Order: sequence, then structure tokens, then C-alpha cells
Amino acid sequence: MAMLAVLMPVMIAVAAFAINVAHMEMARTELQISMDVATRAAGRVLAVTGDQQQAVQIAEQLLNANPYANQTLALSEAEITFGVSTRLSEVERYDFGMGNNPNAVKIESNGTNHVPTLFPSMGVPIQIRPIKTSIATKVELDIALVIDRSGSMAYSTSEEADGSGPDAADDDWEWGDPVPPNSRWLDTVAAVDTFLQVMEQSHHDERVTLTTYASKAHVDLDLTNDYNAVRHVLDGYSAAFGGGGTNTGEGITKGSAAVQKKNHARPWAAKVLIVMSDGLSTTGTEPVSAAQMAAEDQVMVYSVSFSDEADTVTMGEIAEAGSGKHYHATDGTQLIQVFEDIARGLPTLITF
Repeated sequence: MAMLAVLMPVMIAVAAFAINVAHMEMARTELQISMDVATRAAGRVLAVTGDQQQAVQIAEQLLNANPYANQTLALSEAEITFGVSTRLSEVERYDFGMGNNPNAVKIESNGTNHVPTLFPSMGVPIQIRPIKTSIATKVELDIALVIDRSGSMAYSTSEEADGSGPDAADDDWEWGDPVPPNSRWLDTVAAVDTFLQVMEQSHHDERVTLTTYASKAHVDLDLTNDYNAVRHVLDGYSAAFGGGGTNTGEGITKGSAAVQKKNHARPWAAKVLIVMSDGLSTTGTEPVSAAQMAAEDQVMVYSVSFSDEADTVTMGEIAEAGSGKHYHATDGTQLIQVFEDIARGLPTLITF
């Protein structure tokens, strides 16, 4: 009994110490999670809007919505910095620094936030000041554009592609002639141009491969940062539009292979495929299975359905199978907005 009386205070002190340590580690973990959520949201807002003030506001909202140790991290207790985050190989960490055209957001607690321990030490209350850092980066991308050039793309969105010939075409128009004005194809060319303009504004080296498909799919360009080359290929199809069926699945398969092609794909870059179609997949490879195979190869698949004739159900299934997102546009103006939204909303990562 005497020994127990001697050891009891020691056991209580050790237990209190262990509980305090567990409490401190939990506080640090919760703080890191809260900051990661806020940084991720701020990084996405920065990528989509380019508005740093709006990014700060969303970061503050998320910090308030995700408390740690029964308190929230105030902006006065943290520093939010916008900068440029880069790396040169897949085995290197991202390096954050200051620069123009920021692609990254860093939130760092400055140590003025206090977390009390659950038990005092030697009768004296103790507080810890957890210091954590979180950085969200819009990563470099290898992007596969997979564009429908089937016969229905020669029609406008206001008419049905019934085989009678586009309303805007001349009476003697035939396949192989320049695509008629107001066509879905020209709407798509304009939307892709908007997408490329956003890529041109990026601080990073975003590379694009182009695959087009009708009855058969064709890889028109390997991965390149020469965006004018993409425009040139699309203009070539505009000048001599061939039409054909809709082999969406083969387009996805070849686009996925192109974005992973050795000697062109960068191992450290995120892989994204954007497939666009205005109608039903009428021939060839089953497209949902093709998207699933792309996702298994770590290629994220976004799908864009265009016009009222588009198969929105299948295009949605393609995006779901490809771990991406489905967008729908009914006219050229909406399609331009969709491609801009995709360009500004492409993946961001927590990089520290």
C-alpha cells in the first residue's frame, strides 16, 4: 500500500502527460486538415477566377467552417501568400516562391494561435502554439483534346441533323467542302480557341494533344505547347469537312494513348482528357468502357455534350467512369463558357 501511495502521483502525472501529448497531436492534425481544406478551396478559386481577394475570402470561410481543438484559425493568426510553385521532375518536391501570374496559394499559421493543454504541468497551465503550412498548386498538365468531327457537326444547334443537308449550306454543298457557317463544328473551334487562350495565360507549361474522330479516330497532334498548331489542324478540317459516323470510344482510347505516349508525356504532369460530342456514339468502341480504361491509366476524363441531340446520359456516364466531370452546352455561347470553365478549373493539388 505504501508503494502504491508513492507511485499513484507518478502514474497520474504520466497519464496526464500522455493525454496532453495526444491532445497536442490531435490539435496539430486538425489544424493541418483545416488549413489544407482552406488552401485547396482558395487555390481552386484562384485558378478559376484569378481573383486573389476572392481566394482569401473563401479561405477565411473554410477556416471558420473547420475548427481545430474547439477553435478556429483567424486570418490574423495566419499568413496567406500567392506565388509560383514548380518542379522539374516527378521525384522532386514542388518549390514555392514569389512570382508573377501566381499558380499557388500558401497558408501558414504564424504561431500566435494558442491551444491550452488539458492538464497543467506542475500546477502551471501550458499552451502550445502549433505552426503549420499548407500549399495548393495548380499542377502542370498534359491534356488530350478529343473532338467530334462527325457529319452532324456540320449542322447548327438550332436544326436537326437528319441527313438532308445543313440549312446554311449552299445547294451544291457536299462533304469535303468548307464547313457551313453557324455549324456546331465552328462553334467548337471557337470554344477550343478560348480554352487555348486560357492555357496561354498559364504560368506553367501546359501541353495539349489533339485527337479528332468521326467513323474513325485520328491523333492529329502529339503533346505540344504550340497551341497555334492545334488551331491550324482545326482550321484545316473547317476548310474541308468530311463528316462520317461517331466513334466516341475510339476517340477516347486514342486520346488516352496520346496523352501517355512515351517521349512526349511528362511523368510528373497530371493527365486530363476532354472529350466532346454532339450526338450519339454510333459505331466502334464502347465509350464508357474506354473512359474506365483511361481512368485506370490515371487519365481523368471530362466529357462535354453539345446540342439538344447529344446523348447526355452516356456522356455523363463517361465522365463518371473516367473520374471526371460532365458538362452540357446547348449552343455555341454556352460551349465557349464550358471550355473556359474546364480550363480554369483543371486539377489543383496540396503540394506541401
